[in-house]
Amino acid sequence: MNCLIGLDIGTTAIKGVLMREDGKILQTVSGGYEYYSDALGKRMQPQKFLDVCFSVIRSLAASAGGEDRVAAVCSCCASGNLVLLDRKNEPVTDVIGWQTKIAQEDLDRFFTKEEQAAFYPVVGWPLSGYFPASYLAWINLYRPELLERTEIVTMTCEYLNFALTGKWGISQSMATPSFLADQEKGVYWKPLLEKLGIAGKNLPPIRDKGTVLGSLLPDAAKELGLGTDTKVVLGSFDHPSGATGSGVFEEGEMLLSCGTSWVEFFPVSSRDLALSTGGLVDRFMLDGAPYCVMKSITSVSEKIDALRLHYLGEISHREYDELAVAAPYGSNGLRFSFTDEDYTVGASHSKSDIARAIIEGAAFILRENLASVEQRGLRADRITMIGGISNSPICVDIVAQVLEKPIRRANGQVAGAVGSAMLAGIGLGIYRNERDAFLHCKGTSRG
Repeated sequence: MNCLIGLDIGTTAIKGVLMREDGKILQTVSGGYEYYSDALGKRMQPQKFLDVCFSVIRSLAASAGGEDRVAAVCSCCASGNLVLLDRKNEPVTDVIGWQTKIAQEDLDRFFTKEEQAAFYPVVGWPLSGYFPASYLAWINLYRPELLERTEIVTMTCEYLNFALTGKWGISQSMATPSFLADQEKGVYWKPLLEKLGIAGKNLPPIRDKGTVLGSLLPDAAKELGLGTDTKVVLGSFDHPSGATGSGVFEEGEMLLSCGTSWVEFFPVSSRDLALSTGGLVDRFMLDGAPYCVMKSITSVSEKIDALRLHYLGEISHREYDELAVAAPYGSNGLRFSFTDEDYTVGASHSKSDIARAIIEGAAFILRENLASVEQRGLRADRITMIGGISNSPICVDIVAQVLEKPIRRANGQVAGAVGSAMLAGIGLGIYRNERDAFLHCKGTSRG
């Protein structure tokens, strides 16, 4: 039977699944990588990134046995990580990670106020100092010699796909966090490219997600233990992939995606409605709600981990859950707001209050976000949670109590990877679209 490899390329780690076309998950594998900091921000060596990706794919491929064959590979990504390559496809700089922040005064030096305001209606995300367009503006200001050496402007997932196939391509969904594409038209935004001094030929061609980019190169196939007939399929931004992998397709549903950032995700049929909410807008379903809206608490998991380490030290997830369940709703008045004050306000409280209050703090911010978008016409009649924290029923219950809504769990940390595997199957023609894929693979749902 055909097997599909789906990758979820996150901010600090890659999660992968080997899934048969009937939805049975044969193996899950993960691998981590690290960024370092310098004048260009948070950076990572491109080869180390590729090495981790290849290692995860290789481990998954080795798990296929008997009559199972790996027919396709597809990746979703927490994208926005800039990669510049020269004419020989060698990196001009290390990867610039999406968490790098360009100062507003630098954006103001490069873009007029009118140009900055134009980003949201065209791109679907407001210019904020993060992501490739901001990084390219900074490079234009301070390191223009880098662009003189650059032949290809791309991001990490597309760089991986090129290493696998020798071909360039990017999905409409993945193009959004580049900030270089006109989201509605599905083409690059020409006035911005001219401003940045980049030509369309220097960028990966934009295609639909679920499009077959190409087959594995012989060297890549040999290194991965796969055949040269294995296809590479274009994936999506990570949260839409998580929605596909957890079956969140309808207006009125909300996906709560708890990765490095916690994101409230809503399928919508109208881009105008999506933009009216002020949230992040992305391309979504091939056959269904064509857009989605996302509201995010940026890097919240890192803040949770920092508070947890500060107050509770190195404890296991089981120990943490035992502490959190012992405290009452409201944590006896303790509230974390994820500011610097958090590192003093918990001093007089018990460890149980602290453990519960950390999760409640994130949940209260989510509730404020949810109230705001519901006032703007979005609904969350049904909520599905994915991500690492969804593996803890206690933490899920805490979030549900704060939101005052029931929460369903589905596929935990691997929902995005499962969504990628489904897109791989769509690319091969095994499934007609996302709904059809989820129906075929309904046995994958966990939690």
